[in-house]
Amino acid sequence: MPKDPANPNPAEAGREKILIVWRKLTDDIEQDNLMLDEWFQKNRISTRDFEFDTIYVNGSNNLPNLKLDDENWKVRLIEEEFMKRMWNGEG
Repeated sequence: MPKDPANPNPAEAGREKILIVWRKLTDDIEQDNLMLDEWFQKNRISTRDFEFDTIYVNGSNNLPNLKLDDENWKVRLIEEEFMKRMWNGEG
């Protein structure tokens, strides 16, 4: 995905590195978040390997609380992003 979709020059627009996490949610938000946190920490091998710009995840989460000081990624909720892009028409 281009970092700057408005930039017509792909070389200048760059590429955004994205991680999408889709999980089966239960009615237990705390357990859902605990499982996500454990998966996230287990799969973060090192900050050098973890080079995502944006993480999309379904459901409530607390991933921003796990961000290390030297990491720059941001978290977006899939549901909110979908609704925004689906219904944000031009004109």
